[in-house]
Amino acid sequence: MSRSQQLAALTRPRVLALALALAALVAGLLSFGIPAARSADARPAVASGTPRIKLITAQKTIEVGKFGKGNVYFDPGIWVASLGGAFQLDVKRANYTKPLTVTQIIKNSAGVTTQRRVLPARLLKGWNGLSHFLRVKIWHKGKVVAHSTMSFCPDGYALSRTSPDSPRTDNYPQECSAGGQFFSPGTSDPFSLGEVWGITKGWAVDPSSFRGYKLGYGTYRLVERIAPVYRHLFNMTLSDAKATVTLKVVKAKACCGPIGCCGTVKVPAHFMLMRTRRASLATHGRLPSLPAARTLRQPPRDSLPDLMPLPSWGISVSNQKKSGDSYLDFGATVWIGGHSKLDVEGFRSNGSNLMRAYQYFWQHGRLVGRMRVGTMGFSSYNSWHFRQFAQYKLLNAKKKVVTVSRKIGFCIAPTDGINLLLPHATWVPSYTGIAGNCGSPTALWVQELLPLGWGDTYFQSVPYQSFEISKIPNGTYYIEIIANPEHRLHEVNTANDISLRRVIISGKPGHRTVKVPAYHGLDPEH
Repeated sequence: MSRSQQLAALTRPRVLALALALAALVAGLLSFGIPAARSADARPAVASGTPRIKLITAQKTIEVGKFGKGNVYFDPGIWVASLGGAFQLDVKRANYTKPLTVTQIIKNSAGVTTQRRVLPARLLKGWNGLSHFLRVKIWHKGKVVAHSTMSFCPDGYALSRTSPDSPRTDNYPQECSAGGQFFSPGTSDPFSLGEVWGITKGWAVDPSSFRGYKLGYGTYRLVERIAPVYRHLFNMTLSDAKATVTLKVVKAKACCGPIGCCGTVKVPAHFMLMRTRRASLATHGRLPSLPAARTLRQPPRDSLPDLMPLPSWGISVSNQKKSGDSYLDFGATVWIGGHSKLDVEGFRSNGSNLMRAYQYFWQHGRLVGRMRVGTMGFSSYNSWHFRQFAQYKLLNAKKKVVTVSRKIGFCIAPTDGINLLLPHATWVPSYTGIAGNCGSPTALWVQELLPLGWGDTYFQSVPYQSFEISKIPNGTYYIEIIANPEHRLHEVNTANDISLRRVIISGKPGHRTVKVPAYHGLDPEH
């Protein structure tokens, strides 16, 4: 045996022993949750269906016009994409006394859930998305001249397919907290129970909303990064979690784009539509092409919705200086649980100013019948209202009626996702909001839908809808919301058709005030 062969024979056992020791050390580190060292930009092997979160830049250079001395407002065009699988988060609370929880749902190519990862709830910004998800820095001549952080709602309005192979449709809702990312706090119902946030595989969402930065004329480098806590949580590489755009700020030549003259911001159109994102067939004024539906005497139980009023919220007092009158304003939401959606349709005949209203019943996605349930009348602001949907009353401390709201008609439409984690809940309604979705004066037919898991919110903020409290004594009162007050609509349970919210009214005539105690620990008025 040569010296080299002897040396190899002596060394081989030592190398093998060292390799086994290193393997044991790595296994021990992993058992304590410490990952083994790997390349900073290497992505570990993942199971099929696991999403790959990646920032995608739409264009390398953008040019922004600056008006006057104000801020410049722009969208850098950096999208958050989900590749390899759908990115889904289920956000919920067991009841109003429990905190929010968030769970990542991972599904295989067949849509079967293969993993549920409970994530730290501290990462949530309430119902409005993931807190401090994105970090933006703007560089100029080697120095950071502006920076910001952004929360991120995976359910966004600005959606895009990332390639020709992407699915044709997005499967997730388009808003967190019913528009909380676009509208000021308090404009969405605070009593939600469960939401689904997600990005379909092969799709991307633009998280920006025309933020303003104080920048002068010149060329800048904008760097956007996903925060390290999320990069590690979702196994992202450094390159996937970073995007760079060259930003050129120039003198604006005309009033156009998202920026108005003299630095005035023009609000994008989808901000103005107040949660309306898809047109309903009801706006077209044409007769329906629905399957024939026979008239039922008793609809099947599993075709029935369950109408449930939430506690009133957004409660305040409006004191009128000229008249000296005072009104109690409030928001009211009726939502749908049970087995099925609420489908109320109106039909016009013989030039009548009223429509005959029918409730249609759906069983496992199939239309099984209809029943006559009331009437619809046309309101002065372009919508047909079903007249037997809800009623509002103000009760005294003994729960006796003090006054009743004159609001009697409702354009039924989904405005707030209340519990989208219910079995068979609709994640993407055909439309959201009432604008243009409840018919025109010349309509022959309207279809007003409230999908399973969704609520319809109205604010009583005009005198005939609010409660007049000008002369009532100071003291404790209750705002009562009654769903289906005449029992015209057929539902699975009528025992939960009433909600009460306690309020304490005080002050002098013309200067009334209201105190609203928390409801099971929730205090949306404060």
